[in-house]
Amino acid sequence: MGKKMAIIEDFDKKIGELKLQYRKVNRPIVFNFRDFCSVWKWAKRSDVLTHHMHKYPAKLIPCIPIFFLSSKICSENDIVMDPFAGSGTVLLESIAHPYNKRNCVGIEINPLARLIAKVKTTPLDHKKLQRKKDKLFLNLKRNDITPIIPEYDNLNLWFSKNAQNKLGKLRACIEELGNDDYKDFFLACFSSLIRKVSLADPNIPPPVVLKPDKYKEGSDRHDEMKDFIERNKTPKVKALFKQCVDDNERRVKSLSDIEDISKGKVKARIVWDDSRNPKVGRLAAKGNIKKKGARAFKENSIGLIITSPPYITAQKYVRTTKLELLWLGLADSKSLIELDKETIGSERVKVGEKLVTTNIKAIDDLCNKITDISKERAIMVNRYFNDMVLVMQNSYKILKKDRVMILIVGNNKVCGYDVNTHDMLAEIGESVGFRRELVIKDRIRSRGMITRRHKNGGLIEDEYIVVLRK
Repeated sequence: MGKKMAIIEDFDKKIGELKLQYRKVNRPIVFNFRDFCSVWKWAKRSDVLTHHMHKYPAKLIPCIPIFFLSSKICSENDIVMDPFAGSGTVLLESIAHPYNKRNCVGIEINPLARLIAKVKTTPLDHKKLQRKKDKLFLNLKRNDITPIIPEYDNLNLWFSKNAQNKLGKLRACIEELGNDDYKDFFLACFSSLIRKVSLADPNIPPPVVLKPDKYKEGSDRHDEMKDFIERNKTPKVKALFKQCVDDNERRVKSLSDIEDISKGKVKARIVWDDSRNPKVGRLAAKGNIKKKGARAFKENSIGLIITSPPYITAQKYVRTTKLELLWLGLADSKSLIELDKETIGSERVKVGEKLVTTNIKAIDDLCNKITDISKERAIMVNRYFNDMVLVMQNSYKILKKDRVMILIVGNNKVCGYDVNTHDMLAEIGESVGFRRELVIKDRIRSRGMITRRHKNGGLIEDEYIVVLRK
C-alpha cells in the first residue's frame, strides 16, 4: 500500500504542477508523457501485455492513459469510459494497471477495432486455447476445405491468386470453430496477417498498390520492396499465421496471468458503436454489437472519460482497415462506403448537405472561410464539429460531477487554414458546461499515423491533451 500511495502522490504532484503552470501562462504546457512514465519500470511500454497484437491507425500511446490512471483523478471504484475506443488502449490500461485497476467501457464504430479491443482485453484459458489451436492446424491439413474469399471487384489488385486461396482456406478453418472468445482470438491473428501477405505498400497505412520503382533504384528500400512483391506472389500464409498465433498467445497469457482480470474482478467492454448517441448494448462474436434491449447510460455514472477523437479529415480509418474488414466478412463494397460516411471525421459529403451553425464563433468563421475555397471541405469540417458537439453534450451528462474528460487530439490544416482542433473542442466543451482546467502539448512520434499530407493538409507534429472538468 505504501508503494502504491507513493506512486499516486508522485503522479498527482506532477498533474498539480502542470495545472499551476497552465494557470500562470494560459497556454499549452509542453510535457513528454513517455519520458515521465519511463522512470517507472512498470509503466514502460514496448511489447508488453496485448498492445502489439494488431496494428491500427493513430493508436494512442499507452503512456498518456497510464499517466492519468496513476493519479487520484478518479476513484478506484469509478468506471472509465472511452467514447472513441479504437483498438482498446485505454480499456487495456484501465484493467491492467498494476496499482489502480478500474472497469472500463468503450464505444467504437469500426467493427475491426471492436474485435481487436475485445481480444486485447479478454483473458483466455491457456489449455483450452492450446486445444483450439491444435484443432485449427489439424483442419488446415485437410483437402476438402472450401476457401472463403471475399467478393470484391479489385481483390486481384491487392492479393495474388495464391494468397487468396491460402487466406480463404485459413478463414474457412477458423469459421469452423465455435463462436466464442477463442475464435475471435484466431480471427484477430488472421486479420493481422492480411497486410503482410498483400500487394499493398507496407510503408503507407491506407492500402496503396506497391510500386517498387517509386523508391530510388539501387537503394535498400527499392530492393526490399521488390522482394516483398515477389514473396507475396506465393506467401507462406500458414507459417506466418502460426508465428502470429504463437506471439499473440504469449501476449494473451501475460494478460490472463493478472489475477483480477482472469477472475473477472475487473472488466473492459465495448458496449456501443456511435458516441453521438451512446447506449449500453452487448458485444457479441466478431465485434458485432447486439442492440436489442440496449439501454441509455445513466447520468452521472462515469468517473473518468479519456479518449482520442478522430483526426479531422486527416486519418482514413475505414480505408486503412478495408482489406481486413473485407477478409473478416465485417464489410463488403457497399457497407464500407456506409461505414465511412458514418465515421466522425469522414471526408465523404452527402448530396445536398449544408453548413449548420455550431454557435462557436471560431468554428463557424473557419467554415465560412473554407467555403470560399471548397464548399465540400467546409462541410466536412462543419459536420465534424457538429458531431463533436453531440459527443461532448452526452459526455457531460454521463460524467460524474467534478470529474474530468480528457481529450487527446492533433491540430492540422484544411485548405491551407490552421484548424486548432484542440482549442475548438475545448470551446465546445465549455459551451456545454465543462471548465478548461489544463492543456498539455506532447510531440508526436511514430504512432501509425498519417502525419505528412498534401501541402494544404499540413503536418501534424504535436498532440494536445485537453483536461475539461465538469
